[in-house]
Amino acid sequence: MERRQVILASHGEFSKGLKDSLTMILGELAEDIRAYSLYPGGNALDFKEELEEEIRENAATEYVILTDVFGGSVCNALMLLTGYENVRLFAGMNFNMAAEVLTGDMPLSEKAVEELLNTAREGVTRVVLREEEEEDF
Repeated sequence: MERRQVILASHGEFSKGLKDSLTMILGELAEDIRAYSLYPGGNALDFKEELEEEIRENAATEYVILTDVFGGSVCNALMLLTGYENVRLFAGMNFNMAAEVLTGDMPLSEKAVEELLNTAREGVTRVVLREEEEEDF
């Protein structure tokens, strides 16, 4: 694969907000990300068809598509693209996952996929403020 195209796809504005956050923190690394938002009354299959034409014309490009919800209409529509060798689809996107895709090796090997999923899981954690214990002097 010569290059990577990262696509964030979600219901509503989530994908656009994540793209904005990635751009703010990663700068130029996030310039080529595309965000797709599905709104009420829209059909994710329309985006799938538009993207499929591009994928067919650019076989040397690795398409990494991150979606919001596994089993949701966006993920289900874009899952139809996974028959192409140059397409990788992941559901449950978060900042860590997207940042790893942007900074990781290309193309995504099976080992890189496992590292990507582990990085995404590490981004989900419980955070608790703990009071420091006073030290005895």
